[in-house]
Amino acid sequence: MQRRALLSPAQIGSYSAAITAHICAMPAFSASQTVMVYMALPQEVQTADLMIYARRHHKRVAVPVVTAQGLLAVECPSQPCDFQRGAYGILEPRDRSAVVPPAEIACVLVPGVGFDPEGNRLGYGAGYYDRFLNALPATAVYGGMAFHLQMVSHIPSQSHDVPMQFVVTEQGWQSCEPVHFARPTLDRPRQDKGEHR
Repeated sequence: MQRRALLSPAQIGSYSAAITAHICAMPAFSASQTVMVYMALPQEVQTADLMIYARRHHKRVAVPVVTAQGLLAVECPSQPCDFQRGAYGILEPRDRSAVVPPAEIACVLVPGVGFDPEGNRLGYGAGYYDRFLNALPATAVYGGMAFHLQMVSHIPSQSHDVPMQFVVTEQGWQSCEPVHFARPTLDRPRQDKGEHR
C-alpha cells in the first residue's frame, strides 16, 4: 500500500487506462452480460471508463454496497447525483432497491491491497468479497484489478479466503491457478515477458 501511495494521479490514470483495455479484451468479460465493478477510491485502479465501456456494449453493471448483512450488488446509476458516500468513504447508489442477485452476475472485478500469482488477495480486512464470491454461480468468473507494483510473491491464505481466477495489471492479465481452485479456469491469456501478476 505504501508503494501504491507513491503513484501520481497521472500514473494512476495511465495505468488504469491500460488495465481497462486489457479487461475489455478478455473473452470472459466480453461474454458476460451482467458484470459487477467496484467504485474506486482515488488510490485504486479507476473503473469509471470500464463502466462506460460496459454500458456501451449493452452490459448490465452492478456495483457493491456494504450492508450489515454483507456485500450487496446494486445496479449502477448513470448520474453522479445518484451516488452518496457509504461505508469507508466509497461511493454507492442512493437507491438500493435495484438489487442484482448473485445468480445473475457473470463477472466480478475486485479491488485489493495486494495479490500473488496464485490469486491470493490481501483485502481490507472485512471479508466482504470472500462471502459474496462464495454466493456466485459456478459459471461466474472473478478477478482482481491492481497496479503491477501491488503484486507480491506470496500472500498467506486461510480456508475461508477465495482466491482470484485472474489478476489484471497495466502489464497484462493472467490466469491464477491455486492448488485448491475448484471453479472453471479461463482461457490462457497473452502475457508480457517478466509478468508475474
